[in-house]
Formats: sequence, structure tokens, C-alpha cells
Amino acid sequence: MNEGSRAQWLAVAQQIDARIEELRPEAERHVVGQHVISRVLLKRFAAPFGSNGLKLVPFNLDHPDRLHKMASPRQCGKVPYFARFASASLEQLWGKLETRIPDAARAVDRGDVFQHEQHVQTLKDLIALHLVRSLNYRKVHERIFTKVYTETRTALLTDKSELLRRAVLQRSGLHLAGPQGLAAAADEILSPHLANFENGADFRARIEDTFAKAKEMISGAGLEILVPAAGEFLLGDNPALAIQQSETRTAFNVAIGDSTAIVLPFGPRHLLVGRTPRNGMSVTTEYTVGFLNRLQIEAAEERVYLRPRSGQDAIVRGYLKQGIRSARGLTR
Repeated sequence: MNEGSRAQWLAVAQQIDARIEELRPEAERHVVGQHVISRVLLKRFAAPFGSNGLKLVPFNLDHPDRLHKMASPRQCGKVPYFARFASASLEQLWGKLETRIPDAARAVDRGDVFQHEQHVQTLKDLIALHLVRSLNYRKVHERIFTKVYTETRTALLTDKSELLRRAVLQRSGLHLAGPQGLAAAADEILSPHLANFENGADFRARIEDTFAKAKEMISGAGLEILVPAAGEFLLGDNPALAIQQSETRTAFNVAIGDSTAIVLPFGPRHLLVGRTPRNGMSVTTEYTVGFLNRLQIEAAEERVYLRPRSGQDAIVRGYLKQGIRSARGLTR
């Protein structure tokens, strides 16, 4: 996921600042254990274990040879304080979508989902949700803010220094004395934006804005659902991947507008593909299943989630032994 260029970031800055002020009265209303992966999605990878309920296997990619204990969907896919500012209302926003997923999931399992446009739209929105409510999106946000902040501060001290001097003189009647005075003035101007970044307010407002834009971009295209001819899909902790395919390589975590498709595993037997030319459900080869699973492993921050007793732990270990994880794309 990519929030765009510096110009795009700055273009919505005023709108973001206004939204932050709207949210400020509820800044301290938090949900501590926030799921970045929907529980209803995790449940589709789980299996029943008697009185213990549904369980799945969180496989730690950094420690592949340790014993991976099963856990409930409630215990998996959580990030403490993923959003640190007004997270309660953000969870309410996610919840409005997540309550629609079970009906859409049943339609997928029956095979008649494309007869129900509302379910197709729910699945498209689910893809958008997992693109932005993700560890990858948070890292991208931090990287872009740091870049924009640094570039803006540098501009105030160089190309726009005279504008800054005149603004300070007009506002306070003071002449800035030397580089230190100029730097202090630049820092004062930027301090509210830095504070909103550090307390999580900027992230909170931008993730909401980006979610709305992602839904719009995905909604107008088709949706395909892949069913394995053999094997099964696994789920990474950055599960929705905007990919760009060429004849020889598939890059992931590209901007939505640059993507040729967006993939999201929807259980061991289904994988959603957004931004496709058409709607439909199709059977895919065992090779393609393996390739899409490798993408999940490559893009994961720390874990992939497996159906218990599926045998996929051995497949994941085998792939990790090749030592190529952390690439930004895969050769087809």
C-alpha cells in the first residue's frame, strides 16, 4: 500500500488536520487489543478442537523450528495500540463492515456469491480493509511522514527561508537572527504536525481517509475467487497484497493504482483477487497456490497462520530454508 507522493500527501493535509480536530475530544477512547486481521477471516483458517473451540496455528517465521502452539482466532492477528488516537471509533468503522462478512462467506462457500451484489461488494471492501489496517500500511505512513517532514523543514531553511523570515517578521515584528533563529522558527511552525504524528492522530485520520479511497478504487473493478485444484492457501500477517505482475516477476506492496491485482486469502479453499477485469470463481493450479502462499510468506512481518494438521508447516519450513525471504517480489 502506498499513500502516494509528497504532493498527494500535502494536498489532503488541511483535510486531515480538520479531521484530527473533530476526533480530538475522543482521543483517549481506546481499544487496546486491536485486530489487524478480522476474526471472521481467521476463523476460516481454524479447525474445531472439541471443548477447546476453534484453533489455528500461528507460525513464527523468525523461529521456524520451534514448537508452534495452536491459538484461538481471538488470540491471533492482534496489535496492541495499532491506532493510538481515537481507536474506539475506528474499531466501530471496521465493525460495520465485519458484521457483513459472515453472510458473504456463506455465499462463497455455497458457490452463489456472484448472484448477490451486496456480498461481492462486502468482499471488495474486506480487501480494502486489510490493505490499510495492516502493519505494512503503518510502516508506509511512518516512512512517508518522515520524508515529507524532513523535506519540508529543509525547504524552510533553504529555498523558502526568505518567506519564513518575512512571515515571522509580519507576525511578531522580529528579525530572525542567523541559522539558529531560522531553525527555531521552522520547528515552531512544524511542531503541531510533529505532535500529531507522535501521538498517532495523523495516522488515525489518514488511515480512515485511505480506507475510503481504497474502497472506491477497488469497487469499480471485478472480483475473482480462486479455488485450489490441490493444496490450500495460508494467511500471512500482512494478508492483503497489491501486486504488480510482469512476464517474469511479481512485485508486492505496490500502490493500488499501480497494481494489476490485489490478493487476499479467504480460507484454505478460497482466495479473493480484486481489481480484475471480470467477476467469477475459477479453479487454480497447485503451482499457483504455492506461488501465492510464497507471496504471503514474503510479505509477512512475523507470522503466517495455518490450518491445524494441514502439513503446511513443513512446506513453510522448506521455503524458509531457501533463504530468500524479505525480497520485494518473486520470480514466476
